[in-house]
Amino acid sequence: MDSFAQFLQDIEKTSHRLDAHKIEAFDRYRDEIRRVNTLLGLVSRNDVDRIPSRHFLDSLMPALSGVLPTGGTILDIGSGGGFPGIPLAIFLPDTDFVLVESSRKKCAFLRKIRRLLVLNNVTVEHTRAESLTEQGRLYDGAVSRAVTSIGQLATWSGCVLKPGGRLISYKGPKPEKETESARTVIESQGMVLEGIHRYDEDAPGSPTLVVLRKR
Repeated sequence: MDSFAQFLQDIEKTSHRLDAHKIEAFDRYRDEIRRVNTLLGLVSRNDVDRIPSRHFLDSLMPALSGVLPTGGTILDIGSGGGFPGIPLAIFLPDTDFVLVESSRKKCAFLRKIRRLLVLNNVTVEHTRAESLTEQGRLYDGAVSRAVTSIGQLATWSGCVLKPGGRLISYKGPKPEKETESARTVIESQGMVLEGIHRYDEDAPGSPTLVVLRKR
């Protein structure tokens, strides 16, 4: 089974289903990544043939597991090639996403994807994550995948989340030590650990989502 077919099958296993419009959007997004990947390094060389099953599905896990706030505005910290913000925006058209990326070239790519897929719920910001507090904007949630430590993410997002807003960090199978070491920073940002969610509760080696909540 090829990577895209596997991706669609895995979505259905979570009791969700993509309509034809969303399937086409994911397919075009994959093609654009492949086209420019050598130049921009959006995914590793080993992942080029498994973008849907490796990157799209992983990006969607907060929505598939029900831990992502919906209907408001979500911040994607360090979006890179659009993960997880673009897949989430395709999947959740009624939720707005602000993609923050410091690379000018990657921002240009993200803006092209926004136009190509007509993602009116996406805004791309060319800025550094540490500058977020200067904007004076508050968000309903924040996501970040393969960017930095939980403590650093808490520092960047603590001042820009609304009360009750969630920070969702994509982590490996054993995030407990990292989470514990960041406890002081988390508390200083007025946040609490809401939970650690495994992609597959029956698999000890399953990746996880670490969810912090703003008090």
